[in-house]
Amino acid sequence: SSPYAYYYNNADGTKSATGSNYWWTLSPYIFRGSYAYVFNVGGSDRPGYLSGNYVGSTYAVRPVVSLKSCLSLTDASGTVDDPYVVEPITEACASADN
Repeated sequence: SSPYAYYYNNADGTKSATGSNYWWTLSPYIFRGSYAYVFNVGGSDRPGYLSGNYVGSTYAVRPVVSLKSCLSLTDASGTVDDPYVVEPITEACASADN
């Protein structure tokens, strides 16, 4: 498996999740005067390519999930039939406000 497979491929890992579309990340790249630029990731024509572009550009959007360090994902494929499940690692985490 290639190093970009986890964010680039669809759930079963066989093809690009966004086709040839580039997609935005949530990370700022640079500000030039009153213009904001954000990092984006290449589509199927440039898989794994990271660049920055003006936020007025049109790119795809992909969902992002951030987990606290006391949470984990079950071993699953992320498909409809085998979805990921978020579980607490410790009892203290289970009772915390997550």
